[in-house]
Amino acid sequence: MSSKRTGCSCDDCRECCTREPGWFKPDEVPHAAAFMDLSEQDFIAFYCQEHFEDEIYAISPATKPKSTECVFLNAQGLCDIHAVKPYECRKVYGCGGPARHRRMRDIVKRMWR
Repeated sequence: MSSKRTGCSCDDCRECCTREPGWFKPDEVPHAAAFMDLSEQDFIAFYCQEHFEDEIYAISPATKPKSTECVFLNAQGLCDIHAVKPYECRKVYGCGGPARHRRMRDIVKRMWR
């Protein structure tokens, strides 16, 4: 698996979007907000959830009401913000196993410190 890989669209990877949205790096939030033509504050308020874990504050896309599915996962099983999707979404592959997910989450946490 190449370190330059930035996504996969196999069924296992798309299934990740139904379980838990990936976390943004801090510098990605403004780009995602601009992509949606929103202020950063409105983007966070309408489309994101905040996380407080291990004394770290981080942001990810919200989940759909009464669901664990990412708010940006559309009816066709595709990401509506694919061009600016969170770092963790670009780097975690459902077909790559849970150890990679833990490593990527740890990397993103360090970026929020």
